[in-house]
Amino acid sequence: MKTIHLTYLIVLLSFTAFAQSWKPYKIDDSVQVSLPSGFERKDTVGQTMITGSTSFGNILITISPDNTKSTPDIEKEKQLETYYDNFVSKIKSSSKNGSISNERDTLVGKLKVKDVKLSVDSGSGKQHRNIRILHVNNATYTFQFLYQDIHTEYALPESTIFFYSMKIPPDAGLETQFTNPENTTGQSPANKDNSLYIYGGIGLVIIIVLILLIRRSRRH
Repeated sequence: MKTIHLTYLIVLLSFTAFAQSWKPYKIDDSVQVSLPSGFERKDTVGQTMITGSTSFGNILITISPDNTKSTPDIEKEKQLETYYDNFVSKIKSSSKNGSISNERDTLVGKLKVKDVKLSVDSGSGKQHRNIRILHVNNATYTFQFLYQDIHTEYALPESTIFFYSMKIPPDAGLETQFTNPENTTGQSPANKDNSLYIYGGIGLVIIIVLILLIRRSRRH
């Protein structure tokens, strides 16, 4: 019973902090999400990156436009699912000693997304990433909430707030998740993880993640 009461207290405190320091942010015409104060946005050639820090974790959002050299054709719901599956496989293969769990297909509004958790044992304690993958309007959005295992009890309410704050225009349907052939390779998503896709920057993302976690570990 005490555990249940403590959980409710944590959630209540988290929502209070949310109301005080988090603000809705319109990434673009496709997606809105609430972010903590002090977040940063960097627009580079071929990718946009948004980073922010919460009390017990870090937020990382990347937006990568479709690429004629690497993005496969997505013209059916099944192809979208295959694209997501391959994306998850690529994340796992790029993370040494990483393990995937809590993988599920779900909806945000009318749009299909893939949720997954990546856990990595760095030797100094496990580090977790709750990840949501969304392809819409000719771009792939990757939302991540990162936290250390020792902060799990307090980080999870923040992660829940982050993902539940995501909003999609009500008129956005499944058709907005398909690609325009002129922006892609023209090939269907590979059934096996043997495509380059648009993840050339994934190594950079992992480096940034490690830096954020190291900084947070030093502060605590």
